[in-house]
Amino acid sequence: MKAYNYSTGYVISIFLLCIFSFSPVLSQAAEDAPDKKILRLSLEEGKIMVLQKNLDIAIERIVPELEEVRIDKEKGVFDPGITASLKREDSETPLSSRSSAAAGGRTNTESETYSISTEISGKIPLGTEYSLGFDDTRTKNTFNQFDPEYDSFAGIKITQPLLKDLGNDVNRFNIHITQKNRDISVSELRQRVIDTVTEFKKAYWDMVLAIEDLNVKNESLRLAESLLDLNHKKLKAEVVSPLEVTQAEAGAASRREDVIIVLKTVREKETALKRFISDDIYAMRDVEILPVDVPSAAPVNPDLEAGYREGLQNRPDYRKAKIEIEKKELSIQYADNQKFPDIDLEASYGYNGLGSSFGGSLNGMENNPEWTLGVMIKVPLWNRSAKGDLRIARLEARQALLHLKKLEQEILAEIYNAIQALDADKKRIEAAKISKQLAEESLRAEELKLGEGLSTSHNVLDFQEDLAEARSREISAVIDYNKSLIEFSRVRGTILEEEGISLDIK
Repeated sequence: MKAYNYSTGYVISIFLLCIFSFSPVLSQAAEDAPDKKILRLSLEEGKIMVLQKNLDIAIERIVPELEEVRIDKEKGVFDPGITASLKREDSETPLSSRSSAAAGGRTNTESETYSISTEISGKIPLGTEYSLGFDDTRTKNTFNQFDPEYDSFAGIKITQPLLKDLGNDVNRFNIHITQKNRDISVSELRQRVIDTVTEFKKAYWDMVLAIEDLNVKNESLRLAESLLDLNHKKLKAEVVSPLEVTQAEAGAASRREDVIIVLKTVREKETALKRFISDDIYAMRDVEILPVDVPSAAPVNPDLEAGYREGLQNRPDYRKAKIEIEKKELSIQYADNQKFPDIDLEASYGYNGLGSSFGGSLNGMENNPEWTLGVMIKVPLWNRSAKGDLRIARLEARQALLHLKKLEQEILAEIYNAIQALDADKKRIEAAKISKQLAEESLRAEELKLGEGLSTSHNVLDFQEDLAEARSREISAVIDYNKSLIEFSRVRGTILEEEGISLDIK
């Protein structure tokens, strides 16, 4: 790419001249509003205010914290739980004739039961469900002549999946997905900061452009008023006709209107800038922002291939797309496991005790063991739900991969367009510089002709307007070049590193 050599000092001088020489309307506005406070704002100071006070960034910063809480919540599925109960049950049960005879003629039986139970249960990432419990029942009834009996049991029960729901990855699936969501939220926060800082810097230069355009319009107004004053003097000397004065008055009036319109634009750009640097625009209503940075015209020679590599390495949206693929791969693994039948190994082991007291029921429990071992099988006949989930997961993974490929093409196109914009803006600066110089020479020549009586005020006003437009085009070209530099950093995803911004996210 062809490099252009511009004089940075030349460009700086243009803007310093505009800032310090051509701002009567801004000065008048400050006089009309004596309570106004001036905030001399640099890009660096504004960037710090954006990071500290911008509400969009503040909102996005909360999302990773939310995802961290959700990760802890999902891990809670493996937290053990304690269950305890205490119950009393009284009952009277009628007896049949035969049972009544066997019970000595009683027509019913009575019982009084107190029971307590406690259990610790939970699940481990392998999929194993466990419970460790203790039960004790105190019973008084007709048959034990209302002498209490204590029946106790203590033991452990385990259920182990053998196919479906077996393994660490399957049982930690929701945790893994939430962790990926957390990584996505970090990428989205980085993207939000990149976008906001980019928009702030562009808004900063937009306001600089509006102020400089206002300065150009003020200078154009000054030239028109000088011409009007000169024509008034010539009219008194009867050198020119009243038409020349009328034309000069019309030109001055038109340019006053231009100043008013551009001043409105300046205030709009100022409000837009305040939205980036403040969380309370109302509190800044009496603050007038004065940008102090000068745009650069230093040439750069970007490389498309290097920019593309940087984009794939640094852009948060590309990182997010890759994480989405990782999520879909996890979903495929989980859905593939869920299509298996339920085959669970169930086992329990414990001890029974019986006695006339609580302590008596615990004594000798080791002599009364109880255990079970078995397999529970549940096979869905068609299993369309699990098979459908697997097909969906595979299709979504394919879709995510295509989205990544599409994003790669978009990144390449954006970087290419940004390079083309830089090249075009550099050429615009050179062309606008020449155009302004020619406009200045043309105006001087026309003013000389006017002094010799060979031109009219109307012609001079036209040449003044041409010069104003040429100056505006030159300023606009420099500002657009700086905005293109910002955009080039954004599309490569390097703006945070270039600005020295660290998000401090663990």
